[in-house]
Amino acid sequence: MKKLLFIWLIINVSIVLLATKIDLNTATLKELKTLPISSEQAADIIDHRDYTSFFKSIYELREIESIDQVTLNKIKPLVTVSHYDDQDETAQRREEIYYLIERLGSNEGLQEGMSDVWEDYLMTPRNINKLNFSDILNLPNASPIDVAAILNRVSFGDSISSYRDLRKSPGISYYGASNIRHYVYYEDKPLTQDLFIDYQMKYNDDPYPDDVMDMYRETMIRYPTGSSTDPSAPEIKEQNYWGFFNMQNDRAAVTNKLRIRYQNEWKAGFLYDSPKGSSGIVNSSTDDLFKDSKFYVGYEKELDFHGKNFIKLYAGNYRATFGEGLVMENNDYYSPRQTGYGYNKRITGIIGDVSRTQEYALRGFAVDWKRKNLNAVFFLSQDQKDAVIYDSNGNSIFDDDDYVLSYISMTNRFTDDELESAEDFFNSYSSNDNIIRIAPRRDCLQENIIGGHFEYSPWIGTHLGVTGYEATYDRDFVVPDTLRALLVPDDEYASEKWKITDAEISSMYSTISPEIGDRNYRRVVGFDWRTVINNTSFQGEYAELEVDGSLGKIGDDPKALILSAYSQFDNLYLLSIYRDYDLEFDNPYHRSFSESERFDDTVYEKLTYALNNTLLSDMYLNSVQPSAEKGIYFETRYQFNTMLTITRAYLDLWERKSDARRGVRFEAKLEFKPIHQFRIRLRHKHQVKRYDNDQDRNESQADESEIKLLCYLSNFDRIQLGYVYTRVLQPPYLSILSDPALASGPDMAQASTLTNGDMIYVDYTHNFNQNLKVIGAFSFWYAEGASFWDFEDVELDFDQSDRGFKYWFNIHSRIANNLFLSLKYKYKQFLTRELEYRKFNDIPEEGEYYFQRVERKENIVRLQLDWKF
Repeated sequence: MKKLLFIWLIINVSIVLLATKIDLNTATLKELKTLPISSEQAADIIDHRDYTSFFKSIYELREIESIDQVTLNKIKPLVTVSHYDDQDETAQRREEIYYLIERLGSNEGLQEGMSDVWEDYLMTPRNINKLNFSDILNLPNASPIDVAAILNRVSFGDSISSYRDLRKSPGISYYGASNIRHYVYYEDKPLTQDLFIDYQMKYNDDPYPDDVMDMYRETMIRYPTGSSTDPSAPEIKEQNYWGFFNMQNDRAAVTNKLRIRYQNEWKAGFLYDSPKGSSGIVNSSTDDLFKDSKFYVGYEKELDFHGKNFIKLYAGNYRATFGEGLVMENNDYYSPRQTGYGYNKRITGIIGDVSRTQEYALRGFAVDWKRKNLNAVFFLSQDQKDAVIYDSNGNSIFDDDDYVLSYISMTNRFTDDELESAEDFFNSYSSNDNIIRIAPRRDCLQENIIGGHFEYSPWIGTHLGVTGYEATYDRDFVVPDTLRALLVPDDEYASEKWKITDAEISSMYSTISPEIGDRNYRRVVGFDWRTVINNTSFQGEYAELEVDGSLGKIGDDPKALILSAYSQFDNLYLLSIYRDYDLEFDNPYHRSFSESERFDDTVYEKLTYALNNTLLSDMYLNSVQPSAEKGIYFETRYQFNTMLTITRAYLDLWERKSDARRGVRFEAKLEFKPIHQFRIRLRHKHQVKRYDNDQDRNESQADESEIKLLCYLSNFDRIQLGYVYTRVLQPPYLSILSDPALASGPDMAQASTLTNGDMIYVDYTHNFNQNLKVIGAFSFWYAEGASFWDFEDVELDFDQSDRGFKYWFNIHSRIANNLFLSLKYKYKQFLTRELEYRKFNDIPEEGEYYFQRVERKENIVRLQLDWKF
């Protein structure tokens, strides 16, 4: 205890001593005026820092004309200089590219394709005076207000000639200007290099996530009612997909990506992704190599034809995103609360796609044409999709005549031959009532898409756009009347466990129904808009899925609506979003803002053990569509002063359409910075589900609090100490004392369940030199049923075991000017959860339904190489 008090005393004394000096690189004008200098000299210091460079040394004050040696000697004991990051333009660009390689280049999911585009802009920036609205808006962290400020100035013939000039643009924020400065030039400059080649290799031997392992380990051999064993049954380890395919020995994931660019016009890319458990590029056939790889060839050119025109042509795989993501945004990744601002933004238009998106990839041809106030896009795609099919014709086999239930992103894309061999094996030990009647199949559905987008901008900052696509198929989508029995064949489970939330499954789109007859297509149409008024941007999108209504009539088909407003001030921004998505709006390319993904809390998530085929849990685990919900969201950031900032705070109030469940989620982050080198960060999250329900049985509540102590050291090193406490109050569930199938059975309510846990961690960054650094962490947690999300440099880890510890480190090395390496090692040791798969309250003393708690150890290696020239 005495040691802790002594350390706390040293920290406070250091803060007081350091705080007495004014930092020339961070001080405000008001703080500088407290020095024994004139107001004019204080203003000159600010101008030098903002428009020339940050201070490396106190003696650089002499470079300011109004400050002589006498003034310098007078203020020298009163000021200090913290570390700075301002460099010449070329060096800063090189460092920014290196940062992207470390961060964006290592990111997965939504950021994959965007990092490629941003890196191209860094290597060969374009003249900001010639860019249109969407070009600037697609740059990182540029807001619509910033873009309108730039274009309004340029429209009056006042060209931007430098970063200092950019900062003077009326209405632009410091944050926006500083974020885009390295992605643009201020005049046309000749390229010093014509050919750019980027090669990236990623190796990752992460184990399957716990939820995925649970899915594969669930037994697939179901015995007749009244029988819990079968003498002829195989060993327990062979009664599921995990044991049948020997998945504990699955090989690591390897990704190879190559991008080639000639000047700013010709572009090409190739990617072959070998996910965990796949055969790899060497063992793939020529046909599989073509189908499973991704590639594109693109041409981008500015043309002078009746004014300035910019055209993009892409063949192969491409990414198409428009508006707020209601109609079209093709990727395989779900991101909750994707606002479209800051790091959650989307790049609109057409770009080449060599990301790891597989299921919702578009492959074909696309053209994107832009001029001052018009934008027209046309795209075609033909691709084979994985899908869930079922034995609709009753011949006890899966064939080409069977109906499709839905798309599916499979965690492990087993071949059809592999799946059929496993199904035949499981069926040979199951009763006729429990044989597999529904299953995922690889590339079993051909999708042909034709679509487009047209946008008109009457004045700067305002546009109105129309987007639509039609997808035709070689098989029919049909949601059968016997859906519940098909998914959960056990009548006892189906009657007890099928809930109103499963309406998200039964409301999926069908191409055959009594209302619409028989047709083989899906058609989605919508319109989007945006207008910027002073410091506020208003935008929105409305879309409909055509079912039985008229294409030209609004409101007679399943629909989705999103509206948002964003206001920007010097030290504050305000964001509000309203969304309303119908339950029947089943658009597979819908990626707009939501609190949860589709199929949340359905049998796909909660009832894996009772599903006819456990692989159907991938419908939830890899779901990318937003859940059908209605709600309003508020977000803000506010800087009170140089020491205190609300870095982010949001409040979301929403209602789930499937069961009218209402929820509220609040999170706030506060940073206290007494000096530049030391910061205290606080975070609290509060979430309640069914907050309006008077009966406690349906309400659940989760709270999480975190404190971080962050200290910046010399040479850009830093160390961070953090503590997290989480608390979850779960609703009570009925404990059935007798046979649950008997309506006369007495019920007894169980009390609410409280689970909690805490975690302590230490993060560090050490720079050996400019080309070598290591980032790492140690963490320990103890959780009685609780779970934690933990950021590991560029990855996110989910810890849901009862207790454990881990440590990891990531070495970032610039081996040469054009060769970069990232090597991560992680050791994780924890107790697994005790799992009991039961039939209601009947828990077998031993057998295939019980998995005891064991200690698990994981050694994980991740390697990334980037070669650029």
